[in-house]
Amino acid sequence: MKAKLISYTDVTVPTPPYKKSTKSGIVEDEKGKRQLVGIDDEHYNILKIGMEGRIEKRVTDFGEFNFFVPEIKEKKEVSKVALITGATRGIGKAIALELARKGFNIVINDLELQDAGAEAINEIKKGGREAIFIKADISKYEEVEKMVKEAVEKLGRMDVLINNAGMNIDRLLINMTPEQWQKVIDVDLTGTYNCTKAVLPHMMQQGGGRIVNVSSMSALDGAIGQANYAAAKGGVVSLTKTIAMEYAQYNILCNAIAPGCIRTRMTDAMPPGMLRERVSQIPLGRRGEPEEVAKLVVFLVTEGNYITGQLINISAGEYI
Repeated sequence: MKAKLISYTDVTVPTPPYKKSTKSGIVEDEKGKRQLVGIDDEHYNILKIGMEGRIEKRVTDFGEFNFFVPEIKEKKEVSKVALITGATRGIGKAIALELARKGFNIVINDLELQDAGAEAINEIKKGGREAIFIKADISKYEEVEKMVKEAVEKLGRMDVLINNAGMNIDRLLINMTPEQWQKVIDVDLTGTYNCTKAVLPHMMQQGGGRIVNVSSMSALDGAIGQANYAAAKGGVVSLTKTIAMEYAQYNILCNAIAPGCIRTRMTDAMPPGMLRERVSQIPLGRRGEPEEVAKLVVFLVTEGNYITGQLINISAGEYI
């Protein structure tokens, strides 16, 4: 049945233990009768009073309701945008390339644009997607806020955030200086907070988004010499769960991944004997590739629409 939109609103309804953002409106049907209807998140930001559409009856877990589906005469193709921190090499670069292959425009962030990052940008552009580099220190909120603003101004949206940037300064705790402790916390944990806080308003306005935080198995099992790193990555897991609970009502899903022994600069730097010993503990018998981690991330942001607040181990059984 055809209808015209008379008014609409967004109401947050407390439904313990969570809150639910409910978008609804009043429409007038062909017979002049007015009725209350639900509105999908994806349509909310394009609504205008007087907009025409149709009334669609749906059966939900809470009963049968009518929804207003606006008539979009000229539907423009929307290219989603993904921001990946620490993306000029390793896992971050692999994620950027894989998301671009899935049709995303890409924002690559790091402290400097290295050759591998420049190569990634060129490859993404050759594939027909947009790619830009924005320099920012994620441990400083002012720089992060400026980065996100620039990204939205240039590419128009902010749909996906991959909090990948991180660092480690390994020392036994008794030898670890307060500065070494704080530096890792600032980048690995506070950096995740900074980037997430900066993108949330844009995702909420757009009607949803996806966030993936790169944690570590050190967050769960601990690691000798990594008190600062393990604490930071453990904090990322807890932060992930809180974000998932707070923003599910806005169709924003947040998950974390815990890579095991992946072929990165960090594992390349391990003494050969130590690396062989570690690989011998992996049932699959090899290190993982950054591209394999990237495929998991892409699944979470494109198909994992009923997954949120989870820590997903990708370690080929090393931690069984």
